[in-house]
Amino acid sequence: MQFLHTSDTHLGCAQFDSRDREQDVYEAFSEVVDTAVKDKVDAVLHAGDIFHVPRPGGTPLVKLADGIKNLGDKGIKFYFTLGEHDISRVTGTPSPYVFHKLGLATYVGGEKPVLHGDTMILGFPKARRSEIDGLVSSLKQADEAASRHAGKKVLVLHQGLSEFNRWAGEMTANDLPPNFDYYAMGHLHDHGLKRFDRLHGPVCYPGSIDPTPGEGVKETKKGFYIVDMSGAEASEDWVEIKSSRQQYAFDVDYWSIRERAASIADEVRSKGHVKKPVLFLKVRGEGIENSKVTSAFSDLIALSLHCGWEAVEERPSADKLFAERPSDVRQEIFDLAARALGDQAVAAFAVKELLPLLEAGEHEEALDLVYSTFEASRFKGDAP
Repeated sequence: MQFLHTSDTHLGCAQFDSRDREQDVYEAFSEVVDTAVKDKVDAVLHAGDIFHVPRPGGTPLVKLADGIKNLGDKGIKFYFTLGEHDISRVTGTPSPYVFHKLGLATYVGGEKPVLHGDTMILGFPKARRSEIDGLVSSLKQADEAASRHAGKKVLVLHQGLSEFNRWAGEMTANDLPPNFDYYAMGHLHDHGLKRFDRLHGPVCYPGSIDPTPGEGVKETKKGFYIVDMSGAEASEDWVEIKSSRQQYAFDVDYWSIRERAASIADEVRSKGHVKKPVLFLKVRGEGIENSKVTSAFSDLIALSLHCGWEAVEERPSADKLFAERPSDVRQEIFDLAARALGDQAVAAFAVKELLPLLEAGEHEEALDLVYSTFEASRFKGDAP
């Protein structure tokens, strides 16, 4: 069996509320589908966060439907589990599940194995931190089912592992059942692969297919895995998405802002981008004036789809301070929240559970999460 492993497509996501950025997401998803067709894979495995919000609009629904139909026309199955962005905190059927009910796709998050030929596919939807113990217990039962299956076994899971990202980790590789030949992971937006002695197969995160608002602006590559299960061990190949709009972050000294802006403009022009890139600039110095910065960046604004900048007022100890600042925006927010709240568990709830809902505009679901957390007394009487 050969399959394509993708995750975190976030259909409907519009970084900077830009229609062009929303279209970039759809083009990246089309590239995923087109590659599956071109390479004649047997199936596509989606490890969750299909949509950017639990109740997507018509366009992202149509884009998913078009992709599933194109795959189905070529005899390619579409298997999926659910991420937190697919699951409404308010009672209701998750939008992707409709495609399962219509027989157009197959949900593998129901804790019951699905067979594709002699390959067993078993998945679980996203578990909140309060549900991790239950998930680990279910994974032990899944391992028993895997040990009894003579063919290949694939686990599909939308969770963060601490070995890949200690700030977004909700569990560790030791919590994974050992008797699977491939671990199709989702949730972390940077791609990565690790092998562990106690696990039979590789643990793979394809990453998001396009930068989302929470990732910040940075140079990054997006893609997915093509996995061949025909040999004794799974063989995986990470494929870069070619249609991605490039994003760049630069540091600019305020005292030489015009010269630096001109050199950045020359660098951007030399790339010959088909799509205007996204730029983010940190202006460092003292007495930074907005009007001077805007004037200096006029050429960059014209050359880019979006040009954002941040003033960083330098202080005598600033070199040390900023050298120690984490490059990961989520990590920085978590650190600040933990110091302000004095409780890492409460900070994790605020940053990793509540903030994504607020970023996605899911205010009702954010309120529902706060109420349910309070009722469950997750923080022993402390207000979340």
